[in-house]
Amino acid sequence: MSDKKRLAKAVAAGAFCGLLTSVLLMCLFAAVMLKIGLLDSAVLDAVLAALFGFGALAGGFAAAKLNKGAGLVAGALTGAAMLLLLLLTAAVRNQADFSSVFLMKLAAALLGGSAGGVLAMRERRHPKL
Repeated sequence: MSDKKRLAKAVAAGAFCGLLTSVLLMCLFAAVMLKIGLLDSAVLDAVLAALFGFGALAGGFAAAKLNKGAGLVAGALTGAAMLLLLLLTAAVRNQADFSSVFLMKLAAALLGGSAGGVLAMRERRHPKL
């Protein structure tokens, strides 16, 4: 299989994994918020962007592992793919807006995905005893 085809499959799988992780983290946060109470809108936007970034980290990690190399590229592309899918679903629902919240999610997705890809390549292999 060519390297570009393997990278594309890894990014698609990583984006799916990252979005699934983001949804699970947001559900967990919603359950915690029910116990604690409501938060300010600005704080809520920042927390949701951070959770999206953690999902991108998981997606970038998975993409780099599946690609077996080029962790930074695979992770950054995974974060970009996740953001593109988020933007596409928002556009379909006529809720797409380019605001500071979008820029926070952009930064979180790219940084989280890149960090996940780099972490996947930095993982040490322990010899079997």
